[in-house]
Amino acid sequence: MVKDYLWRQRVKFESTLALSMLEPWEKYQFSLLTMLVMIGLFQYLPQHVMVMQRRAIYYLWGQEGDVFRSWVETPGLKEL
Repeated sequence: MVKDYLWRQRVKFESTLALSMLEPWEKYQFSLLTMLVMIGLFQYLPQHVMVMQRRAIYYLWGQEGDVFRSWVETPGLKEL
């Protein structure tokens, strides 16, 4: 029962991405490349978004983000 379900999911995945037409070594290569790209995105994207946010604040208001970061951050115990 579980085996049939997993097989159906695999066939659905392969047919959606047209992987069923590839040879096994090509599937492996595609999976490896996709996995490396996803790992790179998850590792690099959050840092890049923060850099782009700081640049956008500078370009829009002409100041560094420290002034505007205080608006977004929640106050600490010292400020309360």
